[in-house]
Order: sequence, then C-alpha cells, then structure tokens
Amino acid sequence: MKILFLAHRIPYPPNKGEKTRCFNQLQFLSTRHSIDLFCFATSEKEAEGREALQAFCRRVHVEILRPKTGYLRSALRLFGSLPASVVYYDSRSMHEAVRGALRASKYDLVFVYCSSMAQFVPPSTNVPAVIDFVDADSAKWTQYSRRSAFPLSWLYAREGASLARYERLTAENFDASLVTTHQEALDLGGGGCRSVEVIANGVAAAPAFDLQNLLADILQLQPYVLFVGTMSYRPNADAVTYFAREIFPLLRQSNPDLRFLIVGRDPTPTVRKLGRLPGVVVTGSVSDVHGYLAGAAVAVAPFRIAQGVQNKVLEALVAGVPVVLTSKPARAFSGLAADLLLVADTPKAFADAVRAALGNLEFRRRCLEAVPDLQQLLSWQASLSRMEELIGNLAVIPREAGSGVPSHAQTC
Repeated sequence: MKILFLAHRIPYPPNKGEKTRCFNQLQFLSTRHSIDLFCFATSEKEAEGREALQAFCRRVHVEILRPKTGYLRSALRLFGSLPASVVYYDSRSMHEAVRGALRASKYDLVFVYCSSMAQFVPPSTNVPAVIDFVDADSAKWTQYSRRSAFPLSWLYAREGASLARYERLTAENFDASLVTTHQEALDLGGGGCRSVEVIANGVAAAPAFDLQNLLADILQLQPYVLFVGTMSYRPNADAVTYFAREIFPLLRQSNPDLRFLIVGRDPTPTVRKLGRLPGVVVTGSVSDVHGYLAGAAVAVAPFRIAQGVQNKVLEALVAGVPVVLTSKPARAFSGLAADLLLVADTPKAFADAVRAALGNLEFRRRCLEAVPDLQQLLSWQASLSRMEELIGNLAVIPREAGSGVPSHAQTC
C-alpha cells in the first residue's frame, strides 16, 4: 500500500510515549508499505530527526511550528468553534502541502495520528482514512481542570468539553478509529462512529546496558523505588510530587534507608525541589534508563491524572520489576499483566502495597518468571499486526467522497 501518514509531532527520537507509538507504527508499516510522512517539529533541531525517518519513509515533510506561534494562534481564536489544541496546529501551509500530496499521488490509505491532524484530511477525498486517537486528550484536559485553580480550571474544562465533541465527530466521519484502551473505545463508541478498535501500546525487549558504568551509582542508591518519565509532562510531575510528599514519608518510617529515584529528562523547578526531601533523588536525564529499572526494588506509577496506557508500566513489567500503581492507569491492563500489578489509591494503601512488594521475594520471582510471556503478549509485533490487518481491509474499500472529516464549518 501507499500510505499518507499525518502526525502532530515528528516521531524521532522516540523519547516520549506519543512519539514512541508513532515511531513504532512507522517502522512496522514501512517493512511492507510505502509511506509519505507529514508532521510538525517545534524547532530546526527537532526537525533534524527527518534524516533518521527517511530510512522508513519514501518522503518526509516537516514543518516548523514554534510553540509561541501555536499558543498565539490558539489565544486569538479562543472563543471560536474549534478546540484550542486543534487550532494550535491549524497551519495553512500544512493544509496546502497535504492537498498537494493527495493530488500528486494515488494513496491507498490516509493514516492520521492524533485528533489535531484530522483537520488536514479534505472532506472531498475518496481515500480510506483511519485515525489513531492514541489517548483521549479530552479526558486529560478535564482531569487537568479538576486539579487547577480558576481561571485555568475554566479554560481546561472548556477545552475538555470542546475536544470531546470534536473527537466524537471525527470518529463518526473516519472509516476507523484507533484507541489504546477499552475504556476509550467505549467513550467513542457512544456515537455513530463506523469502527473503533483497541490497539494497545507495545514494548520492546530491554536492550543491553553498560552495567559496569552504572553499577556504582545503582549500588549506592539501593534499595530504591523508581519512577521513570519525562518530567516536564504535567501528569508525571503531579505523580512524583504526590508520591514524594504524601506516600514516601510513610514508607521511610519503616524503611529509613529507602530512596525514591525520579529518573527522566526536563524536570520542572517543582520536581527539582523534591530532591531536597530526605531520600528523594532527582537524576534528570540519564544515559540509560534500563539500568536504573533493572536495579529497582519496585516501580511506582502513582497517577492522579492518567489516560491510556502508561509505557513506564509496560517497561517495568517486561523487566520483571514489581509495579505499584493507582487505579486510573491500572484500568488499561488485563490478563497476566493485570494479575501482577498492585493497585492502591490512598497514600496509606499505596505505601502498604509498596512495603509488601519490597519484602516479598516470592512475588518478585513471579514477576521475573512471567517476563517471557509478557514480552510476547505486550510486544509491538502483536499489537501492530492487528493494526495492519485492519488498515489493509480498509484500503480495499474506496471511501465515499464527501463523507467528510471535521472542518471549520462542520464543527460546532
């Protein structure tokens, strides 16, 4: 097939959840199909990722969209009909580039990654179109509103409601919609959408890491519980703040030598300040996350704001590390993976669950023994093979021209 692939962020390097999913989709599809990728980058430096992507794509078109430009565009049209996160990406030049590509090439499928990119598919196209919503961003904005003061609470609530309407309309007008969890499928399936499919995130087997270079650091920090993630991302920053201030002190009462490692790039000033608390270590960016994961006694995911599948939980599971998490991210897991998760929501219950995992060698053995099965069940190969079958079936059915996707005139 010849696929036109539209993404809101250049998927290289794959160092964030949304980029990782997109990169793996491109890499997987490129082994059997021809792909033209159109995407945005926030800077010239980020756009340099096009060179790596050219190994998978026939064509890579990257447009620079600086955050200040996007935020200004959203602010100027704050009270318009479209969600602010859609207006952020509403680039005339990207519209023209995509229309030009559709005129110049006979595509078998248009693949849209993220609801903000749906606006670039012309309603008149007769090419089958599928959209990967990834996570339901509308639900995330609604959660933000509940943990913010006015006027941000009002802005976030408005964006959540507006984007939820846009997501439903988009799902109704695309030939198929992809999401990462069954809960998101139920949310979208309440409308008249044609097809909603769950394509969960996958995880790659942990690569080999330089144990000698990491050993000294890891040994002097043990025993430790671990959180891994990009620390400028609000749900991550909220999760580690909650754990460090409300849960970890309870653990230190009975485990005074225990440390809490916050591993990930771009920690906010608030996250950096957590490093002043007893036993809390904020590493910032590290050369190899997998070494820290392998040395962890327990991985924690204490999310109060969560949507979709958390890659950090997948990575801990396939490394054989016990995971304690809140119920929101736990809803994304089933079967063997769910059986190995310890779920708790209150600070005391969460601390008790971590404490139980720390002292339970039998449970650690179960986690390690499950690794081979989990690596197969949670692999990108398993997940994306289903996706390829779905889009392959779509590509043989011409789309009804004029059925449309959300546009400025259609969205209300």
